[in-house]
Order: sequence, then C-alpha cells, then structure tokens
Amino acid sequence: MAAAAMLCAGPVGAHSFDTGADAYNQLVEGTAVVLTDPGLVIPIFALGVLLSLWRPEGLPQVWPVYLLAQVSGVVTAAFVGAWITTVFVGLGIVTAVAAALLPRPTTAIAMMLAAVTGLGALAVGLEGHGLFELSVFIHLGLILGVNIAVALPAGAARVALDKVQAPWMRIGWRVVASWLGAILVLYLAVDLTGGLS
Repeated sequence: MAAAAMLCAGPVGAHSFDTGADAYNQLVEGTAVVLTDPGLVIPIFALGVLLSLWRPEGLPQVWPVYLLAQVSGVVTAAFVGAWITTVFVGLGIVTAVAAALLPRPTTAIAMMLAAVTGLGALAVGLEGHGLFELSVFIHLGLILGVNIAVALPAGAARVALDKVQAPWMRIGWRVVASWLGAILVLYLAVDLTGGLS
C-alpha cells in the first residue's frame, strides 16, 4: 500500500499562469511551460526521435492522432491530480526504451505512443486547472509548445537519417533515445523521493 502511494506521489504540479497578460504573452507563456519543464518536454522529445526511427514521414503520419489526443488531454486535465506528471515521465521512459531497443517500431506502437503522449502532455500542462478555466491563448500556447517539442527532434533525426544513410546513424539516434530515457529515469527517481517538491 505504501509503495502504491509512493508511486502516485509527486510534487504539486499545477502550473500558474498570468491570466492578466495580453493574448500574445499568454500564448508565449503556454508555450514556455512545455519547453522549459523537463518532465514535460523530454518525453515528447523521445516521441519525436521514435517517430523518425519508425519511418521518414513518421511525424506527419501520426500528427492527426497526436492533435486529436491533445484535445482529449485538455478535457482529461480537469480530472487528474499531480500524479499525472509521474505517469507521464514513466510514459517517456517507455517511449525512449522503445526507440532505443526496437530495430524499427511498428505502426501500432508509433500510433499508440503518439496518442498517449499527446493526451498526457496537455493533461500535465493543464493539471490543477478546471476545464477551460484558463484563456484560449494559454491553451493554444500549450498546444503550440507540445507540437514544437515533437517536431524539433523528429525533424533533426529525419534530416540526419536522410543525409547519412548508414547503419551507424540509426544507431546514433537510438543512443540519443537511450540518453533521453536515462535522464527521465533520474528525473523520476528524484521526483519519487520528493526532490522536485
């Protein structure tokens, strides 16, 4: 029982937003929440790498699913607690391990991880806030940040794999995925011991 409670424990993860800021600054603030929170951005980076290891057009192929999942994440955020951050970091570890160890991820794995990551990212970003409690511009900023965070590593991996079509390049990106997974394991360990509170 204590172990279950510990697994669900974590810092109070609600992000505070300046709702009095103008539309542009709210958009920037929402985007910055995603791009500056390691527990939020690193799992998304892992997904980006996995998608380009899956296939060259991996991100465009899953983007509709990823976007729909983000909309679901907006609704889900109203019903989750601070534990969602811990779960999302765990998901990032699974994604990074899949990218690092699978010679070529399957379509089912890529689609499933894209959907769960899209949903989880918005649930984490909006955790602690009621449904549509925040402005539309903060929501749009979070969605923009979540999409930038997946596009950057996916694009970098895609370009590298296209330019250098050698086995070592794929291995290199799998090593990057393993590093992302290792960072997330350390992050999770610190989180579970209360070091991030």
